[in-house]
Amino acid sequence: MATAPAPGQAMSKDPKTQLNHFCQRYCQRPVTKSDISYTTNKFGNQYQAIVKLDCIQGQEYAGHLCINQKDAEKSAAEQAVMAFSSQMAVLKPPVQRDKKRKPRTPEEIAERKAKQEAEGNPAITPKTLLNALVMKIAKRYLQKGETVYETKTYNGGGHQATVKLSALPGEWSERMWAGHVCTTKQKAEQSAAEIALESIKQDKELMEEADKPKGFGKGGKGKGKGFMWDPWQWGWMWGMPSSELPRKDVLTESITGEVIEWKESHGWIKADVELDHKAASRREGKIFVGKSDAPEDGLVAGAKVSFTVYEDPRGLGAKDLKVL
Repeated sequence: MATAPAPGQAMSKDPKTQLNHFCQRYCQRPVTKSDISYTTNKFGNQYQAIVKLDCIQGQEYAGHLCINQKDAEKSAAEQAVMAFSSQMAVLKPPVQRDKKRKPRTPEEIAERKAKQEAEGNPAITPKTLLNALVMKIAKRYLQKGETVYETKTYNGGGHQATVKLSALPGEWSERMWAGHVCTTKQKAEQSAAEIALESIKQDKELMEEADKPKGFGKGGKGKGKGFMWDPWQWGWMWGMPSSELPRKDVLTESITGEVIEWKESHGWIKADVELDHKAASRREGKIFVGKSDAPEDGLVAGAKVSFTVYEDPRGLGAKDLKVL
């Protein structure tokens, strides 16, 4: 959700300029090329960028798919600007250094460092922590619309927000967390994020999933060990047609099941047998089927079918379909 630029920042400034100014105010010094770096990759005819802020604990923010590299970098910077919007409004402008001021003594430097550590990092908010945890669980960068905050304003002036995290697995993707009533909309969203964060941390299965390495299988070293998706690919592949995603066969012998839902472009099948696979619990046990893998005349809900099973970055899918 976009916010207005911080005081003193012109509306005409692009997100990259806003981000540079914020980092300069945050660090209280001019920023260098090594402080803010952009990595851009091409996905089809589009580009996606990630901005890394080495001057703020190496935090990273992924932008949306754009038609060119320049817009992709602006999109990534915009995500960072949105994440730090509350800090932008309160940070002091860069301090004008007094060339005649005496240098600090070692005791003063140690005292200043201890004070900063005690106060903590104002950029690490419940919203940024929640975003990072959900990405660890989902094993990919989050897409637009997967984290939704909604805020209600009461007549007395208070604000209360809810947050929904559709990138979480299973029933968790449908849950909503409500925060406390707060004096501002920003504080209300932070309150909702904090409650969602604590709720997720108390779930043993979700935290075990967060602790697992990115990708599938155990490996990455040596031939044939494991089935690993590159973490960058998670973000790019999410918008790709299912037929273009890389696949790995799970069952080459046909099994049977029932079509429980069918739309013009895709549908879902419930297998007659329980699949012993780590991805089988996703989507409440439903198996995805795309139009390219379905019979030419399509499918209908309730139809009995035979099919083989593959795995891609989204989960389990069905192919080689035959209507019984």
